[in-house]
Amino acid sequence: MLDENAFKNFKLPRYEQVRWQIQKLLVQSKWTIEEPIPSEQELASMYSVSVGTVRKAVECLVEDGLLIKLQGRGTFLRQPNFATSLMRFFRMRNQFGKDVQPIGEIKKLQVVGAIPEINQKLNLNEQASLIYIERVRLNENTVVLSEKIWLPETLFTVLTTLELKDFANLLYPFYYEKCGQFVSSATEQLSFKKNLQDPYLNNQQSDALVQVCRIAKNIEGYPIEYRESLGFAENFNYEITIH
Repeated sequence: MLDENAFKNFKLPRYEQVRWQIQKLLVQSKWTIEEPIPSEQELASMYSVSVGTVRKAVECLVEDGLLIKLQGRGTFLRQPNFATSLMRFFRMRNQFGKDVQPIGEIKKLQVVGAIPEINQKLNLNEQASLIYIERVRLNENTVVLSEKIWLPETLFTVLTTLELKDFANLLYPFYYEKCGQFVSSATEQLSFKKNLQDPYLNNQQSDALVQVCRIAKNIEGYPIEYRESLGFAENFNYEITIH
């Protein structure tokens, strides 16, 4: 967490101080995803340090996954690729047997009162209101994933003014575009469910389901979304490469 008063009490190397200053600008949405941050020379001038100090600070932020260097283009705010994250667990294919990305469709969005266990996951005040979203993922017009999403109402109020049809297929870039909320990382937990029926999946109670619960966090490490994704166990697929 970026606490400036606490930070000043530590005697840190100069590159760590520059690293922290750059991270503050990232938190404040100083740059868009498409816009490179200032060059090392510009940052060195900005903070009255050597280019070597800036380079070390930037490399640390690259290692942290907050920045990415693109050859010949510059250094950019890194947008994690969540587009394929669920595909680690659920493999979808079209009628020709090729892997496909399902299409997202918002079914419901409303402001709801506090839900103790959800507010706790989002580190919210126990009285804080939430935005609740029901969303499906479709593969060739068939619902293959059913999602329930909870967001802090204070951070995502703009979403309540939009038509459901106007939501983008990928929500995290959409959050950033409409609400200035940048998802930097996430933790996921997977479990198998029995004797559960979902109205969107239209499954039988005897069908085995897989649930992926995700807490998405911003650059500062604060949780800003809690999501439960439910899909058929027959589509379950897990693959990992160990080096």
